[in-house]
Amino acid sequence: MTRAFSENLNHGRFETWTTKPDISFHHVTQVHGIEIVTIDTLPADADGIISSWDEFIIPLAIKTADCMPIIIEGEQGVVFLHAGWRGLADGILRRPEINLIVPQRVFIGPSIHSCCFEVSHDFKDNFKDSPYFSETAGKLYFDLQLEAKRLLRLDFPNLLVGIAPICTCCHNDFHSYRRNKTKDRNWNLYLKG
Repeated sequence: MTRAFSENLNHGRFETWTTKPDISFHHVTQVHGIEIVTIDTLPADADGIISSWDEFIIPLAIKTADCMPIIIEGEQGVVFLHAGWRGLADGILRRPEINLIVPQRVFIGPSIHSCCFEVSHDFKDNFKDSPYFSETAGKLYFDLQLEAKRLLRLDFPNLLVGIAPICTCCHNDFHSYRRNKTKDRNWNLYLKG
């Protein structure tokens, strides 16, 4: 097992492992959608898990290979999301379940950054209001992390948002679908503080 990244948050600890950790955890079968489920409804096809602080006993896990693992800590509990561009475009960050925990802090873990996230010009149709497109040498790039931050702050203007400064595509320590079409995944865990 290899732990590639760790960050202490307000109520817990975020970790990224490049192999499946040998511990018990809750997780969903991810489908690149916008559904968020509670622990007591697992197993389930979804892209997010919500838990009250009382129910949060064993770690939560989300698998990624360039998409964003997003932890939302709130007064009433935690939401852990898998969000790629489809999830952002379809509104996973605007789901009503997020309001239930009264969000205070967000952390976006290692994921593909704008340096490597080249998109086509018609991709802009998915994010018509976003200011986070940039062009370099005739190529168009998109910043998923800053767009996620913008979308979250539409509903929660005072939300503290942290972003891991690691691009999974640039750093060979992490699995990246964009870099090498790998079927391997990074295991992102949120553990009790």
